[in-house]
Amino acid sequence: MLSCRSQRVNLVYDIDAGLDGLTWTADADLFQTQCRFDDTIVTRIINLTPVVTDAVGAHCLVPEDFDPLSGAMTWWAAQAWTTWLNHIGFAGGKSWRLCSAAGCTGRSPRSGRHVNCSEIGRLYYGGGNSQQGFRITRSRRLKRTFTNLQDELYWTASEYRANPQGAWQFCCRTGTQYFAPKQRKRLAWAVHPGLIADTRRSSSGLRGGLAELLDLQELATAHVWPAFRQANG
Repeated sequence: MLSCRSQRVNLVYDIDAGLDGLTWTADADLFQTQCRFDDTIVTRIINLTPVVTDAVGAHCLVPEDFDPLSGAMTWWAAQAWTTWLNHIGFAGGKSWRLCSAAGCTGRSPRSGRHVNCSEIGRLYYGGGNSQQGFRITRSRRLKRTFTNLQDELYWTASEYRANPQGAWQFCCRTGTQYFAPKQRKRLAWAVHPGLIADTRRSSSGLRGGLAELLDLQELATAHVWPAFRQANG
């Protein structure tokens, strides 16, 4: 996992997630952080997406769907939050969504422990070398990579097909994936397909041909961008 930045936002890029990789917000409780600095966010989210349609029908959002103090929210609110992130072009991205509970190669989600093929399951078991039953905050690697890491339940984008009144969630306290009613409040972690951070490929100094992650705005401020562009084409 590579730490990077885009539009002054800290991100984490998982280069091994799918064909194009996956970008996570470095803040694992981003909604709470946003609400701490702007108490109008819930109102703006509801104004943008007053109704969320799922496999059951239409859910009208109300302020009670959100808990700004903890960052938790209902599944419908989490869906509306990612829609709002795309609306404002958060970190330059337009395809933010909740992480998926689907298994490897898009197979249907499954419940239990050692679900290490779902996006958040890979993060828990692979990215931090965690073992089942370990709190995710015990991973030194993930604590160095992410901020506001929580040993809590996180919503995924995946609805529970057997009963679409529920959706899949992942417990970062035990490493267990299962489903819950959508009206319960859980944390939400936004991901974006591919790499949205500013990048340029370097001709030397990088092992394995990885893209060098650079904040181009900082490069310009440092007055080194012209030379960098000339050297890298």
